[in-house]
Amino acid sequence: MKKDGQLFKRRQYLINPGFQLRFMLYWAGFILIGFAVMYLSNYLYFDSVYQMGYELDLDESHPYFAFIDQQKVILRNIYLALSAISFTVVMVAGLFLSHKIAGPIYRIERYMEGVANGHEKPAPVHLRQGDFFPEIEGIVNHTIKHYEDILKRLESQKAEILRNKDA
Repeated sequence: MKKDGQLFKRRQYLINPGFQLRFMLYWAGFILIGFAVMYLSNYLYFDSVYQMGYELDLDESHPYFAFIDQQKVILRNIYLALSAISFTVVMVAGLFLSHKIAGPIYRIERYMEGVANGHEKPAPVHLRQGDFFPEIEGIVNHTIKHYEDILKRLESQKAEILRNKDA
């Protein structure tokens, strides 16, 4: 595969795996709990329908019970299919949303670590188009400008003190 001018650009979807996986697992847990409640209510409903048949003194070979069994299987299969589809959709949406949330935070965190360790020179931060929290870019850039102004003022004061000392 060509490195220059690749047809498909490889994307890193797990920028901050700890945050993103936890975000997706919370949503997956909610969806699984929801479907577990639906499946349990389905089970309890059909159990009460069975009890009604027993209260009417119907024989277990009566078509009523065969019909109820058939309906129970159909609804169980529908719930399982919906669970699988919903789980997949939630995981994909969770990956997309967590990527849009984790991206700006990760980029700014890495940038700040680079500046603190002296690997990067303070400069305006630019986030990707479409990332969530676009206002962070302005806040960080304002803070960087503020600290640059403070550093310039301290350097000029230091230079002035040195000039006065030499004179």
